[in-house]
Amino acid sequence: MLDKSHKNLSLRKVWLKKRGSSKNPLYSVVDFLRKTYDIVLDFGLGRRINLSAVRKISVPNIGIQVFLNVLGGLLISIGATMIILADVGATTTDVLLTGISKQTGLSIAGASFGLLATLMVLLGSIRAKIGIGTLVIPLSVSATFLFSFSLIPDPHNFGAQLLYFLSGLVTIALGVGVGASAGIGMGAYESICHRIAEVKAWHPQVIRLCWELIILTIGILLGGAFGIGTLIAAVATGW
Repeated sequence: MLDKSHKNLSLRKVWLKKRGSSKNPLYSVVDFLRKTYDIVLDFGLGRRINLSAVRKISVPNIGIQVFLNVLGGLLISIGATMIILADVGATTTDVLLTGISKQTGLSIAGASFGLLATLMVLLGSIRAKIGIGTLVIPLSVSATFLFSFSLIPDPHNFGAQLLYFLSGLVTIALGVGVGASAGIGMGAYESICHRIAEVKAWHPQVIRLCWELIILTIGILLGGAFGIGTLIAAVATGW
């Protein structure tokens, strides 16, 4: 009887220790870094439609979750800025943004805000799921474009262009990982594609591919920054 009580007490101590560790600030930081790393590899540098790869981090409140969204959007925008400045071919969305900017005279930030407004209307019209992150992350991306091109200098040789491009890809993937780890809303593209897949009973990955091709085609027709880097970025970031 005494041995059984001792065993139960030991199990309770282990349970309490585990419970306390989840509230430890150091545990939270390690958990965040581990999950963000996984998301960067499986989602940021994997199939962006693969939402099962997103592992939500446990954070104390909605304020920190929103902060992660804002930080993720800032990193995505900085990475996109570096790739655009590298001038070897932008990512799919940025081909569209540079095309809009070229045809309308708007800044990249203005084109980004305009695209965001269009996406929000589309999301509402098809009754797609809109979370906090669905709005906060692209807002952060667009707002960062307001100053990113002023702060980041132009590369002056091919070596610098290559460094900008590769660094930009990593920064975008990191931003996607940080933003997605908050778990308070999928991206606008993901939400649209999942809604269409839900209504039409099509495979989400096929819809996402078609969506990216449509965005890319429009961007190219508008004279956007299409190049070999666009293809490399598409393969590296899973479209």
